[in-house]
Amino acid sequence: MNVNRRDLLLGGPAAFFGINFAEILAAQAQTQTPVDNDVVNFWVRSMGVPANTVIGGERTRGRQPSGPSTSDFGREPLFLHHDPQQGKLITTDQIAPDKLLTATDTEVTFQLVRMRLNQDDDAKFRSYSSGGIYIDLQQGATQTQTASSTSMGQDLGNMATSLFSAIFPSTKTGKSAAGKAAKSGASGAKKAEGGQPQANPAAVKAAGTVSVPLQQAKQAQSISLPGGTGRTSFACFAKDKRKTLFGQFVDVFGQLAASPMLSYLPMLSLPAVGISTLNAVRSLVANLQAHGENQQWILMSPPLDVTTTQSGAQSNPDALRLPAGNYIVIPKENSDAMKAVSMDNVKLLDGFLVPKDATALDVYDAYQSTAPGVSYITISVGVQPSKKAGAGGRAGGK
Repeated sequence: MNVNRRDLLLGGPAAFFGINFAEILAAQAQTQTPVDNDVVNFWVRSMGVPANTVIGGERTRGRQPSGPSTSDFGREPLFLHHDPQQGKLITTDQIAPDKLLTATDTEVTFQLVRMRLNQDDDAKFRSYSSGGIYIDLQQGATQTQTASSTSMGQDLGNMATSLFSAIFPSTKTGKSAAGKAAKSGASGAKKAEGGQPQANPAAVKAAGTVSVPLQQAKQAQSISLPGGTGRTSFACFAKDKRKTLFGQFVDVFGQLAASPMLSYLPMLSLPAVGISTLNAVRSLVANLQAHGENQQWILMSPPLDVTTTQSGAQSNPDALRLPAGNYIVIPKENSDAMKAVSMDNVKLLDGFLVPKDATALDVYDAYQSTAPGVSYITISVGVQPSKKAGAGGRAGGK
């Protein structure tokens, strides 16, 4: 049987290259390479990565509180769902439990569609020249397990899927465009009644023009959720790849991809792994992000409980409710900018937030001026009863 080396590394377990990476980490640890302590704290204390597997991780032990630091709270995600029946965006806590499936077990498919950054985040992203996106979804709404507490039996009984990709600015004009937009906004602002300045329409349009296409539909991740419950984790960051392990890692996978460097480069797509392997992947991402400092959060989330069934919502009312459909994920610090948009009059189309009356012909122009102050990632989620659940597991019992 022939095995394609590129497919093996892009889709295979981290164990295939873990030995070489461990050697690199050991060498870097001996040279006292600087690391970002906030990043280390997030992965060790919030994500449950064993401290001894992350450079600088041992320093995070002690009496420090768990969870991300207060300064990172604004970068935690807020999930919004586009309800096609109501024709508007709603927060996930507004999703009625009867919109979820009645099935006991479900099959979930999720695809990262697009990332759109506001002017400030885009300027940061371009200054770092690259970044990474990590997302996982695991079975069972349970506490994160560390490698030391995970047995082979738990691995077989509690599976997960994870994805780690590199992202790059889609054009080379963002910095200059942002600067020109700011100057245009200052010089072209008009005074409204009461002396308040009004934004120049051209500047507002330019402020939200940057987008990065993410996964193709064929790259979507899938997992079965027994009981319709699970946990998801999310991390998206900008990172300077020069003279860092992240840069070396990206360069290797860029060569394996054997294609011109685009805005999205999938590096590790693991469709079915045990918890111990999931921790190994998280450790890998933690080291890549922390090494050499020079990083900036775009979005970051400790594990969140999710549910796709009515019984799951009843047993865990605080879980993130996930009916099939389209979602937008924004940093919490963009909430005010989002509130400035009438969520009754917007929708998601082709992965973009656009006015409710926009058509496919309007998307390119419409998304640029819709919620320009909001950075977001759009996600498409598919949910259906697992085959063993039978035909009775539909939303609302239908």
